[in-house]
Amino acid sequence: MVSIICCTIRQHFMENVFQNYENQVWKGKELIIILNRDDIDIGKWKIRAKFSQDVSVYQLQEKWTLGECLNFGIEKARYDFISKFDDDDYYAPNYLAKSMEAINKTNADLVGKRTIYMYFEAEQILAIHKPGKENKFVKQGLKGATLIFKKEISKKVLFPKLNLGEDTFFIRECIKNKFKVYSTDKNNYVCLRTSKAGHHTWDTNNGILLKKSSIVCKTDDYKPFVQD
Repeated sequence: MVSIICCTIRQHFMENVFQNYENQVWKGKELIIILNRDDIDIGKWKIRAKFSQDVSVYQLQEKWTLGECLNFGIEKARYDFISKFDDDDYYAPNYLAKSMEAINKTNADLVGKRTIYMYFEAEQILAIHKPGKENKFVKQGLKGATLIFKKEISKKVLFPKLNLGEDTFFIRECIKNKFKVYSTDKNNYVCLRTSKAGHHTWDTNNGILLKKSSIVCKTDDYKPFVQD
């Protein structure tokens, strides 16, 4: 059973958040949405939640950091595994199922993806970022939006009171506490990159990211290429 936590400050990604959750074939799940902006209308999210199953919506003041919001979500979680979803990325239907399969096979405490698919929307380019770092135990570099971990980790390690770098700190502390960290394959997740200034918390220039990536193809529909 998996508790998905999604923190957001962006009203316009509401439908993407719900679709990523509802499309998962993994049955035992709940979604915890944390609105971290004072002027977001929580009523709209609660109305949308009525058309879904096992969804809880909370609103925390803007002064709360992302790390604090994540810790709040972990406290509210009912299940033994925590999955962290970003509001603006793509999670294929098999994402949770394959991630849980990796946990069961490796007995890892935390899994995620170090090699990931990226889709550059303006250029319509699908690429593989940091290729060759799949299916291995690691000590760094997992993409924060792909983390799934045992809830019991939170007894020793919590997210720091940060808005940037909270994932890096969390993974580093997990390693220090002898938790096993595993990088799964790149499939079933896509980091979507827009060219809009200020959109991404991972605020690296798209050109720099492309240089560290292997181009798969140019396409206006990336989904068939990333699912297994």
